[in-house]
Amino acid sequence: MDGEGAVLAPMAGFTDAAFRVVAERFGALWTVGEMVMAGSLLRGSAEARALLQPHPEERSRVVQLAGADPDEVARAAALAYGRVRPRAIDLNMGCPMPKVTVRGAGAALLDDPERAARMVAGVREATGLPVSVKLRLGFAQVNAVEMARRLEQAGAALLRVHGRTAAQRYGGRADWDRIREVARAVRIPVVGTGDVRTVEDYRARRAMGLGVAVARGAAGRPWFFAEVRGEPVPARLRREAAQQHLRLHLDWYARRGEAWALRAFRGHLKAYLGAAPAPVRARALALERADEVAEVLGAWTGV
Repeated sequence: MDGEGAVLAPMAGFTDAAFRVVAERFGALWTVGEMVMAGSLLRGSAEARALLQPHPEERSRVVQLAGADPDEVARAAALAYGRVRPRAIDLNMGCPMPKVTVRGAGAALLDDPERAARMVAGVREATGLPVSVKLRLGFAQVNAVEMARRLEQAGAALLRVHGRTAAQRYGGRADWDRIREVARAVRIPVVGTGDVRTVEDYRARRAMGLGVAVARGAAGRPWFFAEVRGEPVPARLRREAAQQHLRLHLDWYARRGEAWALRAFRGHLKAYLGAAPAPVRARALALERADEVAEVLGAWTGV
């Protein structure tokens, strides 16, 4: 990847459409939508359709799909293309959660490179879109280089590699040396993820010649995408950004009502107030009015 900047990687329940817009405003290179299960989308799940829907302001428009059956995922990709006209499809072959892997989806595909390759080829054929893949170093044993080469042969346009095995989940430390081995083994771009929480972390990864994606590291600080590009964000703009995020969030979920939207925002609120005293956070998380939440964000964000 040329130039500076980071990608917003998806994180279920957190990187929704409103947050993706804020990240793009601060200069995220691109963002990826939350994981949508192919089977749920094909069955007409309202929740799956909602996750699929991009915000009108989004420029990235990358849909992430997960599934076990290559044919089913290809059909879901075609359906997604018809509904929202994404610019690319991202295939999740890295989710380590048992409720996903027990179905043969997510990181379970790491133990079946041929099935994974058929999935990439099928989605490309069904949509004509670029296909990126989220993966890990392996399921229990490291096989990321083999997997990456097979996915490249199948037509993947980009790989996003988390520096842990699925068995590790989020324990230990991400192994960026292994990610670099993957990048050297293929000709397509490789973006690494895992344990990028500071600008210094970002610079160290970029010094390795790797692209960088961030998920948890951007929680409560979407301005991180500006900071890694060398653009300082003063406290006033941080507070304003948090309040703008709240407004975007309330507008996006207006059909569900303010009470529901505020409950759904609590994870973001807790992250924004990470440096505030514990009693302040506790009171803020109990608030039931949007104007009161906005006031707290204006007083304590980025402190």
